[in-house]
Amino acid sequence: MMLRTTPIRFTDNFEAWERLLSHLGMTKAVTEDGWWEFDSHSGGLRLHSPDHERPAGTTRLCVEVGDLDEFARRTREAGTETVITQEGHGPTATITGPDGVTLTATAATRPPLTEGADPLLHVLGLWYSPQTDEVAATLRHIGARPDISADQGGWHQFTAKNGGLLAAHGGTTSGVVLGFQYDGDAEDLHARLRDARLDASLVDESYGRTVLVADPDGGEPIWVNERQTDLYGYHRPA
Repeated sequence: MMLRTTPIRFTDNFEAWERLLSHLGMTKAVTEDGWWEFDSHSGGLRLHSPDHERPAGTTRLCVEVGDLDEFARRTREAGTETVITQEGHGPTATITGPDGVTLTATAATRPPLTEGADPLLHVLGLWYSPQTDEVAATLRHIGARPDISADQGGWHQFTAKNGGLLAAHGGTTSGVVLGFQYDGDAEDLHARLRDARLDASLVDESYGRTVLVADPDGGEPIWVNERQTDLYGYHRPA
């Protein structure tokens, strides 16, 4: 079953996002009024004009699938209720998580435009919640594949079959954050962003290095995690 990570970021700053995403290594594929689509070799990102329900700076967790009805059937069969409704852009499957956060799925309408994209960049949709294990179960039910988990819980990362990453992260509140993973050297990415005069810093976390990039919407910095190789305290599926 097709599954591709394609979060939506609500913003008024389309040009600033285009500059950031192009230097991260994404390709602009669609430009419509209030709706731009960017692709990477692994996942995509959609920019949407804000509205009264989704102010600028918020992110919606979304995926693309091949057959929406089949996606809904399999997700229900796995144990998570899915509702299909007719929205302005077409049919949409909506899953309400155990903490009230919603994940939406739409049918893919075109192949990804990956020419010129950085093959080392992955789009990451991060769902943080006090109910991390239950959120992780929801991601498994939609067809995401376990990638890496913390031994003590609180972090479960998944891959989407057709590109992109999804993760459940422990938190005192619930919500969605946009992030990325870089499979190359974080220092090289940091230098590339600084050469482009983007506000970026390199930090060394306990699990690996991360490039922090200024959010075009003025929120908390966007995390670009270097692919984790030190598995102390973590494990991958056998």
